[in-house]
Amino acid sequence: MFAATSKRSILSLGSGGIYSRGVIIPLNVRALNPFPVTSKQIQHQKKIDNLPKWRQWAIYLNSQEFKRSATVYYVGGFVVLCVAFYFYMRDRYYEDRQIEHIKKKYSVDPASLSEYEYLKLKANSNEKLRPREEKKYRLYQMMRKEFRRKNMLSKDVMFEPTPESLDQWYQQQARIGTKPIPEIEGQHEAVEVDSKEKVPLSNHDNPHIANPEDTTAFFEAKAADYDNEIKWEERAVLMGKRRKWLMKQLKGDTLEVACGTGRNIPYFEPAAVDSITFLDSSSKMMELTEEKFRQKHPRFKKAAFTVGKAEDLVELTKGNDDIKYDTIVEAFGLCSHEDPVKALRSMGQLLKPGGRIVLLEHGRGTWDFINNHLDFRSDKRMQTWACRWNLDIGELVDEAGLDVTYEKRVHFGTTWMLICKRPEDSISIDEKPFYNKLFGKDFEPIKKQ
Repeated sequence: MFAATSKRSILSLGSGGIYSRGVIIPLNVRALNPFPVTSKQIQHQKKIDNLPKWRQWAIYLNSQEFKRSATVYYVGGFVVLCVAFYFYMRDRYYEDRQIEHIKKKYSVDPASLSEYEYLKLKANSNEKLRPREEKKYRLYQMMRKEFRRKNMLSKDVMFEPTPESLDQWYQQQARIGTKPIPEIEGQHEAVEVDSKEKVPLSNHDNPHIANPEDTTAFFEAKAADYDNEIKWEERAVLMGKRRKWLMKQLKGDTLEVACGTGRNIPYFEPAAVDSITFLDSSSKMMELTEEKFRQKHPRFKKAAFTVGKAEDLVELTKGNDDIKYDTIVEAFGLCSHEDPVKALRSMGQLLKPGGRIVLLEHGRGTWDFINNHLDFRSDKRMQTWACRWNLDIGELVDEAGLDVTYEKRVHFGTTWMLICKRPEDSISIDEKPFYNKLFGKDFEPIKKQ
């Protein structure tokens, strides 16, 4: 019986069907099965649907279905990258052509350069842009990207904007507020904004910045508790490391402006300086500074302690031209000055030839969400610490007419570490761009005559 059944099964399979309990089912009937998915497959799919999305994607990436279609994805992705790389390199090619064109114009007549060409040449010569120049150059670059997109297929079109075209383009952009474009020439020029009113280009354009005021009385009352209240805030952001950097810049005759309670004294190295003078408008804070210094460095005799405002530095010298300094430092003082620009200018007037102003300040950062928080908390900060922490430090330095030779920003850009000089002073070897130091070439700044 078994042999007969097996033989019958073999015969039925050979004739194009399957054998089931003595009945031959043709293959074309099996193909019309109304249940192509089994119950196990349905249960397996339900388990996958209940998994997190990342697990579902992981299972899909390991499936045969993805592996069969992976070649199409790889080829498609490679084509997209090739197209993007082509347009990127073509944009770099056009930019290089424009730089060569600008260099030729500059060699013939520097005065013939437009504002954009001057900024472009200065940025590509490793020369540091001034704060307002950097802001305006960034806007020009944004405008240039839009220009290249609109002229993607044009080969001979060159980007040659004017300040008027930049202003017109800027007014068409979607943005919050109507802050005007920074002017490079002139520090207090006014420009037209949407409201048709003329406003000076300074930190006062920001309505969230508190009004300046004399903070001497506040710090007189705060002097005794200042260190205990501020130390935890500074420890949280490792500010001691930044103060150490500040004091390492000292050399020769040194002046520390807005010294407060002497929080930089632990990082002071007497062997690096010839003398040091401390200045602060609060007499009680100055007493604490002198007490700390005498305890820390009892043998250092060339130290002076003066009560006065940073804005009155020149008046405090009483016309004595011999009172000059090699290094002037300040830590978190500009935010509390009644006139920080005047304070910086006074520092510049007391510098010796080749002297430097070293600043450790906090102000506006490099991220909008951080600046929005600084603006939102500005009134509370002013009440708690008499500090306008949302000032743009770069604008203050620019308005004071100082050149920045070193800049580093940390804590989302809110902590500014700057080394500044007077425009008439030359830069040192350490301040030269890397290319000039490597080949021993003199640094020649770009000048628009």
